[in-house]
Amino acid sequence: MSNKISGKKEQTVSTGLEVTSQLIEYALAVVVIAVCIAVPLYAKNGYHQIGDAKFAAYKVIMTFGFAVLLVMAVIWLFFRLREKNRLRVSVTDVLAAAYLVLAGVSVISGGFYEDALWGCDGWNMGLMSQISFVLLYLFLSRFGRYYRLTTAVLCAVSAVVFSLGVLHRMMIDPIGFYEGLEDYQKAQFLSTLGQATWYASFLAVVLPVGIAVFLEAKSMVVRILSGVYVFVGFCSLVTQNSDSAYFALAGFMLVFFWVSVENGERCKRFLWICTLFFGAGKVMYFLMKLRPNPALEYDIITEIILCSPVTWLLLAVCLLGCAALHFREGLRGAKGSPYPVKSMLRVRKGVVIAAGVLCVGIISLIVLRTKNLLPEAVAQGLAEVSYFQWNDDWGNGRGRIWSFALKVYREENLLHKLFGVGPDCFNSYVTQYYSEEAALLWGEMLLTNAHNEWLNILINTGLLGAAAYIGFFMTAVYRFLKAAPRNLLVTGAAAAAVSYMAYNFFCYQQVLCTPFIFILLGTGEYILRRPNNG
Repeated sequence: MSNKISGKKEQTVSTGLEVTSQLIEYALAVVVIAVCIAVPLYAKNGYHQIGDAKFAAYKVIMTFGFAVLLVMAVIWLFFRLREKNRLRVSVTDVLAAAYLVLAGVSVISGGFYEDALWGCDGWNMGLMSQISFVLLYLFLSRFGRYYRLTTAVLCAVSAVVFSLGVLHRMMIDPIGFYEGLEDYQKAQFLSTLGQATWYASFLAVVLPVGIAVFLEAKSMVVRILSGVYVFVGFCSLVTQNSDSAYFALAGFMLVFFWVSVENGERCKRFLWICTLFFGAGKVMYFLMKLRPNPALEYDIITEIILCSPVTWLLLAVCLLGCAALHFREGLRGAKGSPYPVKSMLRVRKGVVIAAGVLCVGIISLIVLRTKNLLPEAVAQGLAEVSYFQWNDDWGNGRGRIWSFALKVYREENLLHKLFGVGPDCFNSYVTQYYSEEAALLWGEMLLTNAHNEWLNILINTGLLGAAAYIGFFMTAVYRFLKAAPRNLLVTGAAAAAVSYMAYNFFCYQQVLCTPFIFILLGTGEYILRRPNNG
């Protein structure tokens, strides 16, 4: 009799756990889809305070969505503990939870309680936003069953956003957002996202997902659709006119190159990706000649991509590479030589070393040029590129901002150095302790953050919070790349994380990029936890 009662209890617990899990999965899919649609597309009055409007939409979705999800999560946890199943926890999970706790501690450490709750006006990256980001990751990592649907929605919405961005660069405005704007203002705003750097941050996070789909697609229809998506994304990337986006591009392309060289078909598709990129540059060059914006001045990298004869050569090389691999496949079908995996792995190693040398070389040139230690001829040759001369104006004023931010951190007390001044409280801290110096440097303009997410996190959440936050990204990328051969959507999440880290070395957390990277990392973690990573 007791065995029957025990068996019924176990069955009830098991059924309750399954039902609750399914309800959370449905509700979570609705929340994520709502974020993926509303945040990129919603705008209240065109570009007027568009960032505030988007965050308002995000805030409503998160407030109501997590109110429901957290209640269901408590019920699920009750059933899970009664079933006496151990909760599987990864190092990435631990670091996400640690960051959340340390973000809370930073509020107490800083003492700017009201400012820390929702953050600085216009940015809104306070404690509540940090909680929402971590919860998105944690929920999706456990209940992201409908990740294919949510990923498809994100790609579909971003395709609309990118297409509008391309049309706007051609001075075609089907949504009426450019009405009443001068040409110089049109050069600064794009699509439904507003300011060009915010637009680029969304593009840098989401575009790698489409590339991953193209690399993995088995269906010809999916391959064609994802190829068109990638091409439109590249057309927008090469015309959005943000230098930071090219650092993001370098980051995610290096990730895709790393996982592609191990397989002949994947390597061929990667070369097609490169072909689409250089082809997008040439197509946009001609289109923007037909419909130019006279107020739009290209940055140096965009000028090279669009106009340099070298990129025509690179386009030809990519096409020849695709043809060579296709020809090799034909020979292999006729008992020709197999794909040279070992040789390509050596090439991969060489490319990674070259990328490292290039980064070190660029930094060295900046240091030597700034200290006037280069030969005169070399120095004159580099003089035309402002990035090779470190000063207050370096990187559109980031030289001054970074120098000031580092000074602020150096002069903090031990408590603030370890635990920070509070999420999105950089401006509050500067206003209280450095108002006169900030006024001398920026006048009446507010310095809201360090314009480098990692430096900003260091000041806001301290050394411990920054270590947890950076560790969260690094461990996710490392673990996802280890699983890359089994599921390229996991690779897409890793590439998006690298892209986000590279882009935000020059930028900051905000509603158009940070929620989406946590969504993608949660999705990657969910796939990784599945038995076959499928």
